[in-house]
Amino acid sequence: MPEDERLLRMSRRTVLSAFAGTGVATALGSITSTPAAATLTELTDVLSLGTFESTLDEWRTDGDLALSRVARGDRPIAVTEGEYALNVAVDGDPTPSISRPVSGLELSSYPYFVADVAPGRVDDTDAPVAFRFRIYRPTDALDADSELEVVAESDPVTVPQAVPGRIYWDASDVKTDLLDAVSRLEIIWYPDDTGLDSPDDAFAYRGGVVFDAIRATASVDPVGSARLAATMRALQFDHGAYVRTEVTDKFDDGEAGAFVFADGATEPYEFEILAEDRFRLTIADTEIKLGGGWS
Repeated sequence: MPEDERLLRMSRRTVLSAFAGTGVATALGSITSTPAAATLTELTDVLSLGTFESTLDEWRTDGDLALSRVARGDRPIAVTEGEYALNVAVDGDPTPSISRPVSGLELSSYPYFVADVAPGRVDDTDAPVAFRFRIYRPTDALDADSELEVVAESDPVTVPQAVPGRIYWDASDVKTDLLDAVSRLEIIWYPDDTGLDSPDDAFAYRGGVVFDAIRATASVDPVGSARLAATMRALQFDHGAYVRTEVTDKFDDGEAGAFVFADGATEPYEFEILAEDRFRLTIADTEIKLGGGWS
């Protein structure tokens, strides 16, 4: 078998192995042809923003929320790393949020954000919970105590109630000087059926969320892995379990075809090897970057 074809098959097989069983993986790590795949916790270019093993890691809230640490023994599914996570109890806040300072952390070197979340049941709605990252900077660059303004925010990532998931943001398109001027990182959330721009009194959020393993990384791979998991979770919710892959076209450094699901539905995909350790998987209209070679 030619070496390029072997690399293509092994790379795609590593991606597709994430679909085994439930077809959802919270992290894939590297999808190179090497046997050892790097997981999120094994990455070296990682900025830890919240593991909650001994403190709240500077996370705070200004709303009607109570923050505390929760042990793995109490929430074994929600605590994804170590022995503790951050538990946030919300009692009537229309748009809950938590934030922490990030001044001086040079986020331009770590523009990819991920966090593990486990939203509990929310009163008066069965809708998934939508999460967004936001970054802020002082309005007066010479006065660190001046009011803050939003620099950029992520698109929403939805996670079903009572289901653990991973939220993510590729902020690499934010200008370097803006990222390095950021002083605060925020995570906000709300039921997906209410929307972020609904009136303040439209919905009073009551329910809890557990956060763990909040990271900024130098590699897009954790974000791509999380996007892949979320995409497959949504497809399987609509069509049942992933069954098989049908390859319909092979070309230099890639292939195309369809993923087949339990109800017989198919979703087109295209897999491309763009460079060493740099891959792109497109499922329907969702483009997913994988591998450590994008930085």
